[in-house]
Amino acid sequence: MARILFVNVSSEGHVNPTIGLVKELVDNGEEVVYMCTEDYRNKIVQTGAEFRAYPINKDLFDELGFYPTEVKHMFQFTDFILRGIIEPQIPEILRLVENESFDYMIYDSMFGWGGSIIAEKLGIPAICSTTYFIFTDTMLPQEELADPTELDLGPLRERIESTTARIANLFQVSIPPIENIFTQKGMSHLVFTSRYFQPDAHKLDDSYLFTGPSITPRLDAPDFPFELLRSRYEQVVYISMGTILNKDMEFYKLCFEAFQDLSVQFVLSCGKDTDLDSLSDCIPHNFIIEPYVPQLEVLQQVDAFITHAGMNSASEALYYHVPLVTIPLSSDQPVIAKRVEELGAGMMLDKNNLTTEGLRSAVLQVLHDDSYKKNAEQIGDSFRDAGGYKEAANRIMSLFSKV
Repeated sequence: MARILFVNVSSEGHVNPTIGLVKELVDNGEEVVYMCTEDYRNKIVQTGAEFRAYPINKDLFDELGFYPTEVKHMFQFTDFILRGIIEPQIPEILRLVENESFDYMIYDSMFGWGGSIIAEKLGIPAICSTTYFIFTDTMLPQEELADPTELDLGPLRERIESTTARIANLFQVSIPPIENIFTQKGMSHLVFTSRYFQPDAHKLDDSYLFTGPSITPRLDAPDFPFELLRSRYEQVVYISMGTILNKDMEFYKLCFEAFQDLSVQFVLSCGKDTDLDSLSDCIPHNFIIEPYVPQLEVLQQVDAFITHAGMNSASEALYYHVPLVTIPLSSDQPVIAKRVEELGAGMMLDKNNLTTEGLRSAVLQVLHDDSYKKNAEQIGDSFRDAGGYKEAANRIMSLFSKV
């Protein structure tokens, strides 16, 4: 039996894909100590892992002036990772495991260089868990986000260099190139997608373990009136813009205007903290609106999905062969949306040029052109063939049994 340290960031999109993997490791006799923020205690404890919480600043985004929808260059992400994750959290994580021994470590890719620092200080091998695409030199996300010439990179680079120097001095470690802060992968990279879906997969060697998305039942899923889905209309479209950027009233109003006269049932997940009272008079008869829905179960019964193209949401839909209409908002979402469109499994719309006519037209095209469904099936089948969390656990245990 191996003793594993698993370190993750405080995000649904990064925690949820690991749940099946951790449970599978535990079920195979491994001892897992899982570190994240207190918000995820119950979810992790249910896997059988030992949970430990490290503190996090709830006002971190505001204090650092980091807003995902306004990112213009990858250096802004690097700066956030350094000052928001590595510098404040790595010392706390190391303190929580002081004088303990582990056989190996799995850390989320958002820790980047920080994951390598933990592994080096503990003297153990490590593998990096990645819940989004591996970015190659031809698909860097800043190319999709905005014009980087609008940003003065001089002061930003100086701040990054100053922060890396402080961190390196604190932990007595060497500094990687700025461009590699994100790409510290330890012995190997566990990637929760398939080689077929991954852009430029031919550029990635066998140290990248593509095991497909980790689809597991969610014990905290809420109730939902499934009997209403096809009670009036033959087709169903699901709308969700994720758990972070889901309070855009103008977008919801646009959806109501675009779809109010279609003979289609729409299901809108608006978020637990989103107040739609101001739009109550605008909600059409063909909408079911809930703050939170059992997404995996809903996706198995819909014909199309309007999404921000977050990796988890897109992967879950494609796993169940659901074609997409994507409206990417930030970070890696434009790259994911582009890949979906390249493979013919959906259409991508520009968030800055949305119209009722364009949104309506895209949904109707995806619903009525069978090629989108067929291409979604091909991606979904590649996910299933990759093996999921069981294959991920097998590959990891096999890899580290040789260490």
